[in-house]
Amino acid sequence: MNTPLKRLFGATIIAATLSAATAAWAAEPADMINVRGQQVNMVQMGDGPYTVIFESGFGSDLTVWRKVAPAVARSARVVAYSRAGHGKSQARPGERTLSANTSDLEHMIAAAKLRPPFILVGHSYGGFLIRDFAARNPAQVAGMVFVDASDERIEAELRKIDPAKTAHDIKISESYTPAKFKAELKHVQAIFDRGALPAAGPLPDVPVAVLTSSKKHENAEFFLHSPEGMKTWRSLHESFFRQFSTGIHTVTAHAGHNIHLEQPQLVISAIEQVMSLATDQETRRLHAQARAALFSQLDRAPALIQSGRHAEAGLLVAGAIRDSKFGEADINRIGYELLGKRGQPQVAELILKANAQAHAQSDNAQDSYGEVLLGAKKPAEAKAQFLNAISIAEKQGKGERVLAGYRGNLARAEQALAQSARPSAE
Repeated sequence: MNTPLKRLFGATIIAATLSAATAAWAAEPADMINVRGQQVNMVQMGDGPYTVIFESGFGSDLTVWRKVAPAVARSARVVAYSRAGHGKSQARPGERTLSANTSDLEHMIAAAKLRPPFILVGHSYGGFLIRDFAARNPAQVAGMVFVDASDERIEAELRKIDPAKTAHDIKISESYTPAKFKAELKHVQAIFDRGALPAAGPLPDVPVAVLTSSKKHENAEFFLHSPEGMKTWRSLHESFFRQFSTGIHTVTAHAGHNIHLEQPQLVISAIEQVMSLATDQETRRLHAQARAALFSQLDRAPALIQSGRHAEAGLLVAGAIRDSKFGEADINRIGYELLGKRGQPQVAELILKANAQAHAQSDNAQDSYGEVLLGAKKPAEAKAQFLNAISIAEKQGKGERVLAGYRGNLARAEQALAQSARPSAE
């Protein structure tokens, strides 16, 4: 039976007979790691630039990821574990609040010496946990995947539609909860009663994937599974997704709450997409950082030029380019940015000169340096650069369109030379 508890918290009862896939997962090395004096069952596999940590739904252990984790391990370090009192993990004294579970995760990460950046994957109640961890440790998180994750606002929204049916759903859900999880359920229910997670700070704006089940339930026994309930569930997921600037929201009508078991490839693909987006985001961040470092160096050049220390300025610019490790095209664009938007033609001339020297066989670099020389009213030097660009392009078999552009620039330089050679009018 697919109860509201399964939708809100995750499957609470694990099948006694595991499938072949489960058996293969169980055959993987399982560490019983000591976390603050308690044994925690954890599986690690694979390797890659990211560590993917799986958080199961309420009452579920690590085996629920058996159809997803092995595939993800082909390109990442994968970690699945059972929370205290779940599966083979020892129960821990004290109340099982959201904060306590997050603290356990933090201590497990430290004990296992797991390396960030982390991609966090949370199903159902596990969505609350990865949000809490990410808010507390934003610098460690590179991306998040929410697998039909719980939303703290769901019961408040359902009460607006039909308070009696919502109360009935809660009562029935509690009756399905095993006795050992009832105390923890009260803390989870308190979150839904408040309609808010305990304050842990804002979430990092990292790439996310939100997976939402929209599967129709014929003759729905529970209000949450009615058309109105499913519409509200989807709307809350859409609202949650809009707070992030990068990511994907996938809605599936072919799986119920346990998408990772019914459509595992959908979850695998979502994790892979988030890792790809995280890599792109990190590349852009490093590029922006390198640009900022380069411009902080280039900003010193105008003062040197104004004081007549042109050679020193040239060495500064050449060194800054070398240290930035930018390619020819990036440096070329920066040169034109200095020439145009930033209004620093003398620095632009130095940077494009250094670029032409560093990439002596680039026709584009020679042509660009020629253009800045022409703008600086140095037509003879510009002509030499354009001739060099044409020669390189011809040797490399460049097309007529490219050559026509260089010849046009050469003609402009020759015209400027001719004008400068004419005697000025009396």
